[in-house]
Amino acid sequence: MSRKERMPRIERQLRLYEIVCQYAIVQFEAVCEIFPYNMRLLQRDLVDLKDAGLVSVKYSRKGKGYVKTGKPEFNDKGKPCKMAHLKRLNRLGTLMSGLSNEDIPLWEKKDNEESGDVQEYVTAKDSYKELFPGLSERTRQRDFQVLRNIGYNVFYNPVEHCFYHDEYRFPLGWVDVPDEIDDDFVNGTW
Repeated sequence: MSRKERMPRIERQLRLYEIVCQYAIVQFEAVCEIFPYNMRLLQRDLVDLKDAGLVSVKYSRKGKGYVKTGKPEFNDKGKPCKMAHLKRLNRLGTLMSGLSNEDIPLWEKKDNEESGDVQEYVTAKDSYKELFPGLSERTRQRDFQVLRNIGYNVFYNPVEHCFYHDEYRFPLGWVDVPDEIDDDFVNGTW
């Protein structure tokens, strides 16, 4: 990657997480079409995603790419200096796939109150606090900023007094893929 095209490591790894979640087979060429990568960097980032408990992949020679191999687990036996990064990566990956927002503009809430339809709406902020209790407001703001940097639309609109969040979890589009591909394909014995 040239200096001009560099992006922070956390953003690069989260974009790779998007790609892994979308495809049944993640080929190196598919990753390079979206943003510049080299094979060594791809492998290093996949190890970080695996250690953070976001993905579980294995290289398939037959498929010429990485395939999902099961349920990922957080590796809490890593180096202490790397644990902060892995926890943050896990938190942001969880937000990418699990953040919910039902908030509506203030004027609409007032209209509903007048008509007698009073409801509690789960905001993106409430969802964040439910997923990660005890984290500070500043941490939430930084996490939302990272999500905005990679293309997610998560923000508070002060004019309408509500949170906005795109319903699409992945900006590149979600594709349903099997959680696990059979062992014959992974091992190349078919």
